[in-house]
Amino acid sequence: MKNSLFYKKNIRLFIQLVLLSLLGLIKPSIADVHATDNSNKKTLSAVAISPSANDAIAVTVVNVKQERRNQIIKNSGRISYKNEMHLSFKTPGLLKQIKVEEGDEVIKGQILAMLDLEEIDAQQKRAASNFNKVSADLNRFIKLYDDDLVSLQVKQNAQSAFDAAQAELQIANFNKKLSVIRAPVNGRILKRYVESNELLQSGQSVFLLASHKQGTVVRIGLIDQDIVKVAINDSAIITLDAYPGKIFDGKVSEVALSTDSASGTFEVEVLIESNQLRLRSGLIARVEITPASSELQFYIPIESVFKADNGMATVFLLDEEKNLARAIEVKIITFLLNEVSVIGELKPTDKVIKLGVPYLFDGRQVRVVNDSSIIRK
Repeated sequence: MKNSLFYKKNIRLFIQLVLLSLLGLIKPSIADVHATDNSNKKTLSAVAISPSANDAIAVTVVNVKQERRNQIIKNSGRISYKNEMHLSFKTPGLLKQIKVEEGDEVIKGQILAMLDLEEIDAQQKRAASNFNKVSADLNRFIKLYDDDLVSLQVKQNAQSAFDAAQAELQIANFNKKLSVIRAPVNGRILKRYVESNELLQSGQSVFLLASHKQGTVVRIGLIDQDIVKVAINDSAIITLDAYPGKIFDGKVSEVALSTDSASGTFEVEVLIESNQLRLRSGLIARVEITPASSELQFYIPIESVFKADNGMATVFLLDEEKNLARAIEVKIITFLLNEVSVIGELKPTDKVIKLGVPYLFDGRQVRVVNDSSIIRK
């Protein structure tokens, strides 16, 4: 019976305390919680509740850094020769002979392939015969015109026929010349697309030839934020999985002025310098470009970033006169190891809040502390 009365009294007392608390007549207080360490018997104090909106939040601050740093731009691409060209015949015909294979080294002027010239020779002979005929006719009509035996129109017609026959002979000679593929430069055959005795169309690729003169390059695609930092002759290093541990020096040799329609990126060409190895076209390479020019940027701790979205973020600056947190928006340039590079309405004299950011809003009262261990997390 006594136990029943005791429980009823406690329940009524508990309900009254809850009602008073809801009405604001009782405010929670900070209680000290004592814990005893079994090893050294020391007593520690801990805060039992989070601060209210009116309490000053304990924060740490650091000075904003404004520096010029060369930010490395990283990307990957494929190895290729700087000058690669597709070789083909101008005229259609039967492929009679191929004199080189893939991987062969060739010298300028060397014959690589030739068509069956039987039909082409016949066309050249016909054009030459017609030219000889109209040439003789022209000489004859010129003499007759000088003797007033033919009209001026007859002479002009003979001249027109001569000009047409001469052009046809030039075309026939040109077609015969291009019925043989010769190496235009010293280089290497990267690809052969056809076999002997195939009937080829005009302009059909027969070989892919790489020139040794201009070396090998890596072509990469950069987004708009990176392309504006890159310039011709910027230094670069190249690494390949095919040659682990080996680093190749390079420099930017070309920078595109417009985007690629397929990828939407700007193509950058990096020339590999002093390459003693024979790098195969198509190898995957990783490129790190160090821009020579650098932009003056602000650097803040990564802990200071609050609500980052779409390249923008909120950070809190310390108003030292009023001990308030002031929120501003900044644009994120890049994330580093422990820092973030940003641009925005910052000054080198500003102090940015580092720890305590999750509890802040614009105009929140703060108090600066030096010991980060007391910041509530």
